[in-house]
Amino acid sequence: MSFVLPPRSKVEHLDREIASEGEGVVLSDGEKVSFAPPPVKSAVPDISNVKSVQRYFHRVGFTPFPCWLYHPSKGPVQVYNQDEALEYGVVYRETTAEERARYGRAQMYDWREDTEWRPSPFPKDVKFDPHKQHAGKNVVWPEKTGAAMQDALIEKLIPQVAASVAAALKISAPASPAGMDAKEWSEFQEFMAWKKAGEATREAVRDVTEANATAAEDKADVDERAMWVEEAQRLGVKVDGRWSLERLKAEIDKAAA
Repeated sequence: MSFVLPPRSKVEHLDREIASEGEGVVLSDGEKVSFAPPPVKSAVPDISNVKSVQRYFHRVGFTPFPCWLYHPSKGPVQVYNQDEALEYGVVYRETTAEERARYGRAQMYDWREDTEWRPSPFPKDVKFDPHKQHAGKNVVWPEKTGAAMQDALIEKLIPQVAASVAAALKISAPASPAGMDAKEWSEFQEFMAWKKAGEATREAVRDVTEANATAAEDKADVDERAMWVEEAQRLGVKVDGRWSLERLKAEIDKAAA
């Protein structure tokens, strides 16, 4: 026989003794014993009972003093009460009705117009320098161009060449001609050393310039070939690494047609 839920009119009320069963333990003298489960232990260690740091826990309200005062050109100072703060022109006061409506605060720090001391630090103007890493996440380091590298190399090369040429001429310098002042002959040798150093430096600069120009042309050729290879891959052309640039262009034109 299946269970049939009786109608509401035939259901009796729950007896109070049965309803309150299990709520508490009643001793023989009639005293009820209540059960309170133990508090749940936190997985995070509780250090609020450590004496050295107790003052940082269970703090209520706001204490305006002691506080630090800051100046744009002087070091910060710490004041411990209102009287010490007034010596620097700073005060902690009740706000007016208009200030409470505007800022929603009952008290605030204030200062005289003739003082530069403030209760908060002054922001520092840190200019961005790409050569120094600051707190930014994305720093784009400047790349050294060929001209900058060439100038640095020439600046380093000139004194070395001049010193080596001057030393070579000084070692192999002939004796002064008969009847010529030794000082004038020394000055002439110095002039010849300066002239030889200039010629050697110009040759070194010319070699460096030609090398940089060749490297730039090679890089341009590589970039152009990479562009054509990318276009060939887009058109589905299987590129052979032995192809010249002209052959690569011809194959791309053929595939595009």
